[in-house]
Amino acid sequence: MTSPKSSYIAIHTLMKMTSEQLVASVRHKIELLTNSDENAIEHAKQVYAKSNVHLKQEISALKKKLINLEIIAGYLQFFLPSPPDDPVGNSKSSISDTSVRQCDKPDQKLSPPVAKPVPPTKGGKKGGDLPVDVSRIDMRVGKIVEVERHPDADSLYVEKVDMGEGNLRTVISGLVPHVPIEKMRGLMGIFMCNLKPVKMRGIESQGMLMCATDANDRVEPLVIENPTELTLGDRVYVQGYPGEPDAQLHPKKKVWEQVKLDMRVDGAHLATYKGVPWKLKNSPNAVIKAPTMLDAEIS
Repeated sequence: MTSPKSSYIAIHTLMKMTSEQLVASVRHKIELLTNSDENAIEHAKQVYAKSNVHLKQEISALKKKLINLEIIAGYLQFFLPSPPDDPVGNSKSSISDTSVRQCDKPDQKLSPPVAKPVPPTKGGKKGGDLPVDVSRIDMRVGKIVEVERHPDADSLYVEKVDMGEGNLRTVISGLVPHVPIEKMRGLMGIFMCNLKPVKMRGIESQGMLMCATDANDRVEPLVIENPTELTLGDRVYVQGYPGEPDAQLHPKKKVWEQVKLDMRVDGAHLATYKGVPWKLKNSPNAVIKAPTMLDAEIS
């Protein structure tokens, strides 16, 4: 017959073994959970790193596309220094890769414009009294006689343009992704001539080739259809908007930025301002149009 003391010892031993097994089991499960969390964290880190690289590439591509569109639309681009990596201020600070990214940005230092007298406008209006309309924009007929790729910007063409002035103007256009260089050579187009000259990657641009841009971001230069020979330097006008253009548009006045909002290619391919077609002063029968686009922006 087993004594009470023996039974107690046996039960206690059994309970002790069960507790030890339970503790061991719990410890094992905790260890598994801990390892599982570490693996999950490591996996998440790897996924995040890959996603981060992809997002950076996508952002870089979008920035490049945006800057190209801004250049085509006539917006000036400037270098901006980045903040230092160390907010406390160590001995060295890095410059953001915005200064070397592959985009079409002009130099920070702009060359001073050539001083020209502003021609008087009809009615004797001066300064702030001038209307903000298409008459302020100096657009003329020009022919591209030379064109080459910009040596420091993949998306830019450097064009030499004859506007009948006795010397060639240098015009830079962000059209490499849109127009083959063969179609740029000899192109007779419309050029905006009174923007402030600005350097783009070290080369000064003295005008802008007027182009149409549709909702799908396609871009094509405006062309001129004329039954007779065109006159280089012939000026664009719009009926109902008399006056002479500014010698040079002041960037802070934002005249061009306001006027271009009403410039569009209509449903018949015609270049218009507030629905009125563009005309040439010396070639009244000439038609200024986008070759293939309808209902598109002009810039």
